[in-house]
Amino acid sequence: MSGEEIFYFSVWWGWWLVQCCLYLLFGLLIADGIYQFVVSFRGWWTPKAPPKASRYRRFAVLIPAHNEARVIGPLLESLKEQDYPKDCYRVFVSCDNCTDHTAQVAALHGAVPLIRTDTTKSGKTWNVRWALTQIPMDEVDALVMFDADNLASRDFLSRMNDYMEAHPEAEAVQGVLDVKNPDDNWLTKAYALAYWYTNRFWQLARSNWGLSCTLGGTGLVIRSSTLRRIGWNLESLTEDLEMSTRLILSGSRVHWNEHAVVYDEKPLDYRISVRQRTRWMQGHYWVCWRYGMEALKMFFRTRRLQYLDLFLYLLAPAKACISLLAMFAGMAYTVINNAILFPTLESKAPTTPLEWMAFVGLPVAMILAHCLFVALVGPSMHRRRLCLDYVKDVFGYFLFGLSWIPILFKAAFLAKDQGVWVKTEHTRSISIGQVTNR
Repeated sequence: MSGEEIFYFSVWWGWWLVQCCLYLLFGLLIADGIYQFVVSFRGWWTPKAPPKASRYRRFAVLIPAHNEARVIGPLLESLKEQDYPKDCYRVFVSCDNCTDHTAQVAALHGAVPLIRTDTTKSGKTWNVRWALTQIPMDEVDALVMFDADNLASRDFLSRMNDYMEAHPEAEAVQGVLDVKNPDDNWLTKAYALAYWYTNRFWQLARSNWGLSCTLGGTGLVIRSSTLRRIGWNLESLTEDLEMSTRLILSGSRVHWNEHAVVYDEKPLDYRISVRQRTRWMQGHYWVCWRYGMEALKMFFRTRRLQYLDLFLYLLAPAKACISLLAMFAGMAYTVINNAILFPTLESKAPTTPLEWMAFVGLPVAMILAHCLFVALVGPSMHRRRLCLDYVKDVFGYFLFGLSWIPILFKAAFLAKDQGVWVKTEHTRSISIGQVTNR
């Protein structure tokens, strides 16, 4: 063979290999999409509330806090108003190097302030680890955790108590994560739509299939025996995801309680939102790299779907990045294959503006259709009735989705650093009555 023939032969085989890789990648992504769709379908079913428990369990309620004097008061009031025996739970506020009046506000509302002064390890993960050494966990049945900006529904503890009696095997239970300020601006509306949708079609759906949910960092209950078994020696910026992963890999799972609700504040400022979500993704990538292969090995060893589901969830940020790259690679492949390498074939790459609009517009139209579905179904399932209030916010939700793209790629490069905790500022001091009466 001549040098020119060898060159063209190499190009042909190289291009064939590229095509095979693209088809394989698209096949795997499509298979994952089908799996996620099948799992999410069970989110349409709402489980019945468990019957009233025959006894009251003892709870230690922990609120990790750093300079939260502006917002922690309403949460403490919502905990004082619980329809649960007051002698069956105690509230502890772990004040992590606070320079404001968080400790005084906690004491004023009847909580026990725990003063942490260690400045070598900052952030919620280390604050919780320290607080658990100060709380008499041997005297309680379970730990309940809230963030300082939250509000607890009046029946939160009683609903969790009912669930724990109905499901004695449940070692960790996550409550419904609602948003206390959904209508502040376009950003909080986007957060609310995302939470309302994933509550049903991610968390509840998995619960209905008997798969594990994931802890959301707040509005959760963990049995004292589980903390003694697994511990809280966590290392990532997303301690909730890491704890969920360790619990699942130990053979247990996270349960979902559809009838215990906690309200979480969402940031109004876009820059603060980006910092918060970047921290989430930093931790997510780290947990994936630390535990992902272990989850996959557990699946092949046991054939239990729960481990494969965990692996796919840990891989979610990477899958999103790969999907974006694959979409652009597919477009580039179409242009190169049809317009450059094989221009004589009937299948042509787009040439006119109208053809290009159809070529690029189809994926965008599909994404917008999904955003419309979320804006319609999420609020409707959340309110148990048809709700059209958020249909007008479809474009805002679309922009919110686009804003994840640079976050996902940036966080991948920052994931090695799990020591810098960037606090999300909370400012919305809203009472539980204002939330439940709107």
